[in-house]
Amino acid sequence: MPVWLLRNLPALALAAALAGAVWWLIDVVNDRTQLRADLAATEKSLAGAHAELQRAAETAQIHRAHLDRVADETRHWAALSNELELMGGRDAPLSALLGVTAERLYGAWR
Repeated sequence: MPVWLLRNLPALALAAALAGAVWWLIDVVNDRTQLRADLAATEKSLAGAHAELQRAAETAQIHRAHLDRVADETRHWAALSNELELMGGRDAPLSALLGVTAERLYGAWR
């Protein structure tokens, strides 16, 4: 047996090297397939996150517009309140024309 082994040693080494190369090639192909699947899943997840980020940006823009509108209304009402407070003591009698007009519209004006 050892003689047969020695005679066929180059062929056996070549067969073992070829088997190792095939094994390595199969492993590389499997790794590549797995990496492609991982990449596809990551791209899908990234697209979902991007869409969610876009919706959040639109929501924030709407919210900012609402807050700006509320701030404008608050400033308007504050100015109106200040104007009404400053008008205190301005209870002057109506002019004759306005008095007659008010009587005609609302009855006896007092």
